[in-house]
Amino acid sequence: MAAEDSSTVSDSVSDEGLLALWRVRWKSSIEELTSLDHQCKTWLDAEKPSVHYTFLEFNCCYFDDLLCGMSYSQLVENGYVSEPEKATVMEWHAALDGYNSPGNDDYDDAAILNDPEWIRIAVLGAEAWKKLKLLWANNQCV
Repeated sequence: MAAEDSSTVSDSVSDEGLLALWRVRWKSSIEELTSLDHQCKTWLDAEKPSVHYTFLEFNCCYFDDLLCGMSYSQLVENGYVSEPEKATVMEWHAALDGYNSPGNDDYDDAAILNDPEWIRIAVLGAEAWKKLKLLWANNQCV
């Protein structure tokens, strides 16, 4: 039996579809990283259904899985985010990127949630999140 090409037009995802999926994941990741309420509910749940609900995994999803080492300038160049979106998140993104957990223990979710610096970064992010939603409401995005 000859090998068949398993990809067909109906199986493929368009570039626009991939971009739309990336943006959904990007928005979700930002929302998770900026909601202290969500973090308290999920990171401290002793019976968490998934390891995703930790400080370390939230950060890995954002920096590693989504940004893949790209800068926001590169994301703008490649059409993933708009200049206004970039400007809105840059201060929070830089603070998040520079954050060091208490005792450099990224597994101690309780200590992180009680860290004034983490709280400051999450609040800064929550402000950026609100501004992003206003941009989207006014169609100032990709």
